Amino acid sequence: MTPLQFQRQFLARIGDIAPFRHLMDLVPDVAFFMKDHAGRFVMHNRRSCEFFRKNHEREILGKTDYDFFSKEHAALYVQGDQEVMTSGRPIINALAPAPETSDQMIVYSKVPVYDKHRRVIGVAGIHRVVDGLRDTPHWYGRFSDVLKHIHRHFDEELDLALLAVRAGVSQSQLERRFRQLLGTSPGEYILRVRVNASRELLENTDRTVADIAQAVGFYDNSHFTRSFRRRMSCSPKQYRDLHRQIRSGHPKGGVRS
Repeated sequence: MTPLQFQRQFLARIGDIAPFRHLMDLVPDVAFFMKDHAGRFVMHNRRSCEFFRKNHEREILGKTDYDFFSKEHAALYVQGDQEVMTSGRPIINALAPAPETSDQMIVYSKVPVYDKHRRVIGVAGIHRVVDGLRDTPHWYGRFSDVLKHIHRHFDEELDLALLAVRAGVSQSQLERRFRQLLGTSPGEYILRVRVNASRELLENTDRTVADIAQAVGFYDNSHFTRSFRRRMSCSPKQYRDLHRQIRSGHPKGGVRS
C-alpha cells in the first residue's frame, strides 16, 4: 500500500467531521466557510459566524451573502466564488472590504470544492481582517491587481519598482504593505510562488531541473536550487525522486537536506 493509498483509506473511514470543526473553531482570527454551487452556506467556523453577528452556524446555513451583507459587498464575494468555480483555479491572498465594516479589509483565499466525480460543486475559503490598515477601496483593487499580476506572470521578470507603480505607491510603501498584509516581502512572496509552481512541474513532468528553473522565472539554476532547498528542505532533484518513490509505492525513507 502506498502512502497516498494509506491516507485515502483512512480518510474514507471518517464518519464525523466534528474534530475538524473543533480545530477550526480554535483558530481565533481566521474565518472558514464553505458554499454550494448556488452560493448557499454549508459550513462556518466560530470566527466566520462572528462576521455574520450570529451565535451558531445553523442561523446561516442555506442562506447566501445577500441575506446578510450589502448588495455591493455580496456581489463582490459572489463574483469571486463564480470565478473559482468556473475556472477551477483558486484565488490566493486577494483583498476585499471586510463584511463587518467598510473601513477595514480582509485577505482571503478561495478554492473549488469537488465531488467524487471531480465535478465542481462549491467553493471553500478562509479570510482574516487586516488590523490597523485604513485605505480607500480604490487602493484595495490596486493591491489585488499586483497579487494577480504576480500569480499570472511569475515566470517573467518582475521589477519591484514597476509593481509599486501598478499599486500606486512607492517601493518602500509596497514593501511595508506586503509585510503588513502577508507577513513577507514582495521579493520573498514572488520566490514562494515560483517554488510552488516548480513543484508541480517536478512532480508531473520529465523536464530537467534547469529547464524548470527557467520556466518558473529563475534565470540562475543555482539560485533556484538554493531557494527551493530553503523552503522545502531538499533539493529539486531530491524532491522529484521522493515524489516518484511515493507514487510507485516504494518510498526509501525521508529526504535529507
